[in-house]
Amino acid sequence: MKKFFKKWWWLLLIIVIGAGVGGYYGIQHYRAVQEEKRIASHPADITVNEFVKAVAPAAQREQKKYHLKASIIIAQAGLESNWGRSKLARKYNNLFGVKATVGHKSVTLPTTETINGKTKTVKAKFNVYPSWDESIKAHTKLLMMGTSENHNRYKSVTTAKNYKTAARELQKDGYATDPEYANKLIYAIQKFNLNQYDK
Repeated sequence: MKKFFKKWWWLLLIIVIGAGVGGYYGIQHYRAVQEEKRIASHPADITVNEFVKAVAPAAQREQKKYHLKASIIIAQAGLESNWGRSKLARKYNNLFGVKATVGHKSVTLPTTETINGKTKTVKAKFNVYPSWDESIKAHTKLLMMGTSENHNRYKSVTTAKNYKTAARELQKDGYATDPEYANKLIYAIQKFNLNQYDK
């Protein structure tokens, strides 16, 4: 038995550490899913803090994988969904207002767009997701892969060193039509201390 442990101690150590790390993230994911279910049953009562707690683990997971700022993911999800209260977020799990893509289940809803400096309400098709977690994954994929016209469209966002730069690059890259989009993201991150999730 001693010989076995002498020979394989490093492998056992890796397994134990891996189980610990995996267990930690597994618990965080479980808590986020439970929080999302609780919120779904009382969507009108959700507070900003409850929303942040529900989506932060998924945002941090995406940050760990792709180095996107978790604060930006959370702030975008919050602004786009009115902190989880919009119909698109509550009923269809679309946190980011992602427009319909080919082969994806979709729904048509009214939305506000700024066109030539004028704000208008128009109808648009949006993707439907099975959960907020899936919405966050799809959002990350969009930022990492870009659009069909330009695969590097959001590259400057993905390589930004801080949330302020990332917010400004999102606006510069045409992510939203709102001319104040970057300022709103930065304000939300500062007001709700979302940059704490960038660590």
